Amino acid sequence: AISFWTRQAPKQIGGGAEAVLSPGRHAPMEPYPRAAMPGLEFLPFSDEHTEGAAALLMHREARHRTAEPLLPAGDPRAAIEWCRGFGDTSGAVAIRRGEIVAFMLGDVGDHPIFGRNAWVERPGHAAIDPDALRELYAFLAERWVAAGVERHYVLVPALAEDLDPWHRLGFHYMHVEAIRESGYGPVTLPRGVMIRSGTADDFDRAASIDALIAEQQELTPSFSRVAIDHDARRRGWLETNLHEPGTTYLVAERGGQIIGHAFLRRPEPEFGVPTDAVYLASVAVEPADRGTGVGVALTAYALDRARETGYSTVVTNWRMTNLLASRFWPARGFRPVYHRLHRAVGTA
Repeated sequence: AISFWTRQAPKQIGGGAEAVLSPGRHAPMEPYPRAAMPGLEFLPFSDEHTEGAAALLMHREARHRTAEPLLPAGDPRAAIEWCRGFGDTSGAVAIRRGEIVAFMLGDVGDHPIFGRNAWVERPGHAAIDPDALRELYAFLAERWVAAGVERHYVLVPALAEDLDPWHRLGFHYMHVEAIRESGYGPVTLPRGVMIRSGTADDFDRAASIDALIAEQQELTPSFSRVAIDHDARRRGWLETNLHEPGTTYLVAERGGQIIGHAFLRRPEPEFGVPTDAVYLASVAVEPADRGTGVGVALTAYALDRARETGYSTVVTNWRMTNLLASRFWPARGFRPVYHRLHRAVGTA
């Protein structure tokens, strides 16, 4: 089961977060009066900090690309400015002996599912000292929580040294974002199954097949409580343009009945996403046909189609607590590159 790669939890900025002190929009934050680590000073993020923060982010991403060469170099300065462009960005830097040793930019806002939250994007944090990063989070989190913002999210490189300080702050796994090369090779179709290109005539069925992902995530141990809006899903599929570059829709049939599908599309341009990537946005199979090889075949066909259409990289994501997905996608060669972590204050 797959969710969406880009903007995993789109937020409606503004509204209830006005009490958060954000430089340039509200009363300025004062430096932290007593840093737990000697020699650290915390200041609200301003224009003068962009270059130093970009250097930290560049260093972090160089380590990340060494571990996963498919990742793009990106533009750290532009990515930081993108983070600062949200309506209610609350950011700060940690300084030691005049040098920036950590920075963090949190997008604070309201979401119909997640409520009031602070969201730290992929390029919204970096540090040369993991404990300074923890102290910096403490500085910002104190202000977020005082303003009633108790749900905190962050996207972190899937490297032990980057994940460790967040785990030690009580953050836990939520989503996995992963990558692999396009192309798969021949597979044997299950008896009686054929895979063909889908058409707009299949979209009514596509909506119900796609909903199987959400239904799976209602089960243990995910226990999703998000109501499935079948009408909205159907409208979304009916608006799909199969002629857009990078868009591929495949269906698996048995006896003339669609029992599964795979959907590829181009991801939105974003830091950490290769420009030559296509996003495997949905792969779903009817429960009765799972474990028979239908999902493997659909994935193989989709990866081969990505290569045939000129995309060398495929990205996808899954919920960590979805046990089926957590087994299936690594077995298909997808390698984690980012983890979305979550902390609900008062529970950790």
